[in-house]
Amino acid sequence: MMLLNTLFEELTGRGSGTEAQRHERYKWLEQLRFTNPLADEGGPMAGIPYYQWCRLPQALVVAGQHTDLLVGTTSSQYLVFEGRHAAAFAAELDLQYDANNRIDRPGGLDELLDAYEEQDDGSWTALPNEAPAPPLAGWDDVYFRVRDLSDGRTIQSVTTIAYESSRFPGYTLLGTTMVGVGAIVHDDETAQYLQQIFADWAIQRECAATCPVSSTSWPHAPRQTPPEMFGTAFDFSRNLTYLDALLAAYGRAQVQAEIDGGDCAYWACAAASTAYQVFSLRYTAGLPLPDVETALEAAIAACETARAALAAAYDDDALPAFDFEQLTDYARTLQLLGAALLFGRHDLAARLAALQTAFDGEDGVVEALLSTIDPQRSAVEVWYFAEPYSALFECLDADDAAQQLEHLRHYLASWHGALVREDWFNGHLRAQGLGGYYGLWAFEAAAAAKHLGLERSALAHWVMPPAP
Repeated sequence: MMLLNTLFEELTGRGSGTEAQRHERYKWLEQLRFTNPLADEGGPMAGIPYYQWCRLPQALVVAGQHTDLLVGTTSSQYLVFEGRHAAAFAAELDLQYDANNRIDRPGGLDELLDAYEEQDDGSWTALPNEAPAPPLAGWDDVYFRVRDLSDGRTIQSVTTIAYESSRFPGYTLLGTTMVGVGAIVHDDETAQYLQQIFADWAIQRECAATCPVSSTSWPHAPRQTPPEMFGTAFDFSRNLTYLDALLAAYGRAQVQAEIDGGDCAYWACAAASTAYQVFSLRYTAGLPLPDVETALEAAIAACETARAALAAAYDDDALPAFDFEQLTDYARTLQLLGAALLFGRHDLAARLAALQTAFDGEDGVVEALLSTIDPQRSAVEVWYFAEPYSALFECLDADDAAQQLEHLRHYLASWHGALVREDWFNGHLRAQGLGGYYGLWAFEAAAAAKHLGLERSALAHWVMPPAP
């Protein structure tokens, strides 16, 4: 009974035993192992990629749900429940939604997305792109809590998650990573960064708690709508309120960091990322374009603030706001630049370019887009990321309208799948919690089509922004 109780405390994140207790529990579980035929290839639990199945001598109860089935490895263990209970477990255990794909899934995040297939050469082939993926293709919902167990000598933590996935529809996993696995030697810089991450998650949790579910229908016609998961429509009003609250909270955190002599740059960058999300969700939700344009201005201004904070932190006035060597930064730069050009805000495009002078003349895609408003920009035929951006460069470089259309169609078809590693990838399929979705838009594609005068009806695609 003692081992069962300590296992329950560990799996629900309520406590952690000593290393000796955990070792004793592991030896006990070894004796309870069995072969689960449901986990065979093609079985309903084949999507749970663990080799050790245990049948407990007594069922454990969480939020009124019973199970005696456990699956795990030496590094993590999960109770397996029939049915969809992640939201109920989150309420019972005070877990928060993983809006940004930051929490490791059982078996890893890369194995989740069965809406995409990895090829032998490492590339990804997407399922048909004419519409968003079917509601039950490639989705997951994760609720989590991370406890910091660092002791000044090592940096370690334990993560509790409640997890539902299209890999095993009809089941919910509830468990933790085992304490002590993956601990690293303590150093001040890493410890400070982790403290900021934990503080960031706490801010997200607090903001979410202030945003109740909307009681009225959304009054605008959305420009993009995620598929309804299990009959639940996306709550635009609640998510907009949440992002506005989060942006304000990051602003307060930055001010407090300045007072305390802390890392202002972390919070300034978090605010810049959220400001883009606010703009994108306002556009996605179908708000009037003047309101959307105001949010775009705020997003560019937030980037300027972040760049100033980074320059001060690293004592380098030439430091760019976005690092083109990082795909995440590169993709966001093109989205912002594309949005500014699409809205005809050449002043905002110029302000964004001024944040990136360290990369002037180094990237052909960025230079080609900027040359649409500044003929003095350099003509460059190299760029940082071939996929999916080669097709966009070829579109802007081609003289024939038919070739331009062909290249831009290819770009739209490959855009989402090529960005599979980004934390916002497939946000439209994990839109059950706050902040998980704010619209997936290739704004740079729409800007190119506008500049070239291409027929928009020939470029219909779910990531192609409607023209303002």
